[in-house]
Amino acid sequence: MLGLAIGQGAVWTQPLLLPAMAVAMTLSTISITNRDLASLKAMPRPILISLLLNYVVLGGIMLLMARWLTNDSELWAGFVVFAAMPPAIAVVPYSYMLGGNTTFSLIGITGTYLVALGLTPAMIMLFLGADFLNPAKLLLMLMQLIVIPLAVSRILLFKGLTQRIDKWRDIVVNWCFFIVIFTIIGLNRQVFFGQFDVLFKIAIIAVTITFILGHAIEFITTRALHINRATSISLLLMGTRKNAGLASVIALAFLGERAAVPMAIWAIFGVLSIVWWGLYFKKKVK
Repeated sequence: MLGLAIGQGAVWTQPLLLPAMAVAMTLSTISITNRDLASLKAMPRPILISLLLNYVVLGGIMLLMARWLTNDSELWAGFVVFAAMPPAIAVVPYSYMLGGNTTFSLIGITGTYLVALGLTPAMIMLFLGADFLNPAKLLLMLMQLIVIPLAVSRILLFKGLTQRIDKWRDIVVNWCFFIVIFTIIGLNRQVFFGQFDVLFKIAIIAVTITFILGHAIEFITTRALHINRATSISLLLMGTRKNAGLASVIALAFLGERAAVPMAIWAIFGVLSIVWWGLYFKKKVK
């Protein structure tokens, strides 16, 4: 709401996007232990399923709908960047909150982020070409947003600082994401107030990939495949959530403000969807 009300301030917070996202990624990946990283080779199934759901299913539907509903090259570029992102790092805490399989989510997240170092730039280059953005600069930014935060989190774990950090970690991460969401909404507030056709089309895509796709995954996994509810919840989250913050930082850095519009609108539906799933699964348990 603040992004819409006082969005003019987004020009002041824009320089903070990269460091804020890097800090959020560092603190979020502390939950991934070195033992988790070492066990990836022994447990490829969660990683492969996560890649299938997040990139093929979610990313594929997102791009097909974007191509069908929009003819704006900047918005299309934004959707390509969004589809090329790994799952939201918040899949792990959301899995815990909703009663999902946190082990599956943790392994899936860790594996997909490592694969994303190659897959993300490859997808963006495939759909947009090297003329749209510099591959070397993109790889450098991915290093800053994924590799360096993961490395710093290893150092914090090695130094035994996690217990001290845990006391204020959630607060700092929330503020970092607030800066990112406030900035992308504030920079594109004109879409919410004047470009209702763009807002409506992207809202259709957002509803489809969060609510409709989520219910489809939940139905198929529990009814057709008879997968237990905890794992089904983790699969649902993996198949409906992309790292919008990461996508926003890359889109703003390489493609301009308008390319971040899909992430700005999705951010609102992303929050609403978590509230919905919380109520939905609470009712299911009863």
